[in-house]
Amino acid sequence: MNKKRIAAAFMAVVLAATTFAGCAKSSNSGTKESTGNTDGEKVTITFFDKNSGSKTFDDEVAKTIMEKTGVNIQVENPSGDPLEKLNLMLTGQNYPDIVLMDRGNEIVNRYIEAGALISLNDLIDKYAPNVKQMYGDVLTKSRYTDGKNYYLNNWYGVDPDASAGVLMRKDLLAEIVGKDRAESAEPFKLSEFVDILKKFKEKHPTIDGKDSIAVTLNGDDKNYESTIYGMFGMKTYYLTSDDSLQHRAQDPKYQDVIKFMNGLYTAGLLDKEWVVNKKEQWIQKMSSGNVFCTFASYWDTDAANTSLASTVGADAQFYSYKVVPDDMDASQTTYNGRSTLGWDAIGITDNCKNPEAAIKLIDFLVSEEGQYLMMWGIEGKDWQMKDSKHVPNEDVVKGFQTDFDKESLSTGIRKWTWFIKNGYGSDGTPYDVATKYELQPTAEFANKSFGKSDAWDSADFAGMEPAGSTPEGLKWQKIKDIYDQAFPKMVDAASEDEALSTYKTMIQDMNASGLKDVESYITKAYQDRMKLWGISK
Repeated sequence: MNKKRIAAAFMAVVLAATTFAGCAKSSNSGTKESTGNTDGEKVTITFFDKNSGSKTFDDEVAKTIMEKTGVNIQVENPSGDPLEKLNLMLTGQNYPDIVLMDRGNEIVNRYIEAGALISLNDLIDKYAPNVKQMYGDVLTKSRYTDGKNYYLNNWYGVDPDASAGVLMRKDLLAEIVGKDRAESAEPFKLSEFVDILKKFKEKHPTIDGKDSIAVTLNGDDKNYESTIYGMFGMKTYYLTSDDSLQHRAQDPKYQDVIKFMNGLYTAGLLDKEWVVNKKEQWIQKMSSGNVFCTFASYWDTDAANTSLASTVGADAQFYSYKVVPDDMDASQTTYNGRSTLGWDAIGITDNCKNPEAAIKLIDFLVSEEGQYLMMWGIEGKDWQMKDSKHVPNEDVVKGFQTDFDKESLSTGIRKWTWFIKNGYGSDGTPYDVATKYELQPTAEFANKSFGKSDAWDSADFAGMEPAGSTPEGLKWQKIKDIYDQAFPKMVDAASEDEALSTYKTMIQDMNASGLKDVESYITKAYQDRMKLWGISK
């Protein structure tokens, strides 16, 4: 008996000495390798990443992660529709040790409710000091209804950069308002902006033999919404004085949006095909050289800008400007709503045989060392530490500016984006060297045009819609259909009176379909969330 106890104790010491024990599900539990640095065992951890495509985990950054953690990471690719694969894995309970999925999709709740994701709270308390430090109150805001954390966020935290705006061709704008004004980040008043559109049409009825277009939109993706609603200071929902949430169309400012958009259409300033424009058509129109303006995020026009810069000139690019209604102050607009809770959810599953190993791996990736490794590459090869600051090699910066995908695949930088934090590291350099270290002129101008007052956290209102299978969810779907069908009719109405009449009918139809019931549901969800987050409402 004593010999058995001694043997058992010896094995316990060996296991404890291993920096990262195996965490693979049963099908991979036999994959063991020498770490090369310890006397312990190196076991594969399986990781499903919905964003990985067909990429393989064999680049220099990947190898360094495995070397530093003592873990062999096996990435499982979607090989098709990621959501479909996530559903199939959940049904068959054959999901890997760690899964990365769309945080805004109902699939996250399905995994939690099925018990497929384990609670991380005790693991974080015991083994993940970097998670606590880096995530802060994001952990509080990511708790499930039972108060526990079942995943960690990806691309979380405050992103200080601008997003949506009114994008105008800088060279054509300079013809109308002068070079100095076109290069100024001072906001335009709405009446001034509309006058600029009219002057553009008068000055350029055609360009290169094609009818000019003052404003075109991506009707398919609807990426214009943040611009037209942010211009009038609106958010996801209309928050009343008693902390109730109502549909955006109930906001008193909504009718001003309709009047503005309908005014563009009736004045012949809006592309008549805006409703049916697919993304490819939209980009093609802007690239052709006869479009003056669009409503989108500044990066949405990158492809068109590249084309215009080569065919027309460097100044013939779309720059993001702020437009403010005449009766509003510039501090009241809400162009830049972004969620501090990020895009993805990454959780440890109940198939993981050693959650301690998984959370230790995660804690390394979350740390500043892990962030700079994934997003900057290898020290000495891709970047240097100079005067206590990260400094990227010039060829890396140029590589991303020249061919983003090629540079990422060849270096491994930004190829694996797990537990990424927005913003800047402790030395003041951005975590994202590829897009934040050396900004393109269009990005710099957008950041100058929009101030802190435009930024707001959309996480407060995200994901509160009722599930589709519930009574409220069925009502919500019908309401959305009514709204989606009415919006283009209001914009394309023959007159403002007709547009407002269509609006009135839309509200009546939405109410008849159960709008108040859905708003009550969303209000309760919002108020419950505020209580869960410890915010008094």
